[in-house]
Amino acid sequence: MPVHAKPLRVLLLCLAPSLGCDKLIEAVNQGAQAVAEEKTGGLTGGPKTEDDRLSEKLQPYIDCINRQSNNVNDSASRYFQWIPDPKAGPTGKENPLGLFEIRDIKPCVDGIAASADKEPDDTELETTAKAYSDALVAVEAVANPAYKYYDEDNYKDDKWAKAKEMHPKLVAAFDAFAAADKGMRTAVATRNDALQERDLARVEAEMGKILMWHHKKTMLLAKKVMDTGDVAIEPTFALDLATFEPALTEFEAQIDAMNAYAKDHKEEADSLTMFSSLQSGCEDVKKAAKEMLRRKRDNTAFTKDDFERFANGPAEWVEGSPAKLSHAYNALVNTSNGLNYNFYKPPAK
Repeated sequence: MPVHAKPLRVLLLCLAPSLGCDKLIEAVNQGAQAVAEEKTGGLTGGPKTEDDRLSEKLQPYIDCINRQSNNVNDSASRYFQWIPDPKAGPTGKENPLGLFEIRDIKPCVDGIAASADKEPDDTELETTAKAYSDALVAVEAVANPAYKYYDEDNYKDDKWAKAKEMHPKLVAAFDAFAAADKGMRTAVATRNDALQERDLARVEAEMGKILMWHHKKTMLLAKKVMDTGDVAIEPTFALDLATFEPALTEFEAQIDAMNAYAKDHKEEADSLTMFSSLQSGCEDVKKAAKEMLRRKRDNTAFTKDDFERFANGPAEWVEGSPAKLSHAYNALVNTSNGLNYNFYKPPAK
């Protein structure tokens, strides 16, 4: 079974999407905030557009994936970390670490239900989200009693009887949620990618290739690097240089273009709070991506210590690994989402 960025989630039962499982939804946040940024950044306001409504419809789904997906996947990873054979389940000889509680799912479930009634109508998205909601409710119903059982050391009282009984139910619930989670991420990503491309085109059409345009373009290309770097490391390091290297080259060229623009438009750059942090974050992603490229190009194998890091963390310490790229990318998107356009001064037309 291939190893991805968060191997404890994937080695055992493929309980989460591949390496950048968090990267996608953080990027979605940027797209969902696009309209608000534009209006504070000087672009034309006015009545809500179809894209405005789509952003609003996507937001509850985004919130669920950011919060509940990570919570459930972390709980699954925790549980299977100490189970020697996921098919057989606990034997009673383990040192149980238990699992994490699934917390506060009601806002997610309610948000998905409410979003189904929002425009634009999208039967595929709404059906996918409903399946996610159902899977979330089901996994909570199984995982939280198991959490309490292990947290209270009740296995010491029943000779692990309940532990063995719960195991197949946990496996089934975690697997079902993983499938629903993957479907939700894919549905949201498809719509968000198109939304971001339209957003970029709108900025260019209304204001030209200003710093805001460079910001958005850079993040789109950073996501492209992340997507092409989202690969398994076992049984072989599956990085495809034919797609990864051009994506990295394009990203690097855009970083240079953004920095050159900022240098030539210092007042505009200075008006965008935290812009220098965005520049630093881009450099970190570029560096991590280049380390990956060199590892694949030079055929440098991951070591036993590297795999220990993948298993027990922190995986992002492994140079040239998808986990390190994912970590840098997630930090970049957090920085991007934190940029303050309230005082942004685009150049006059």
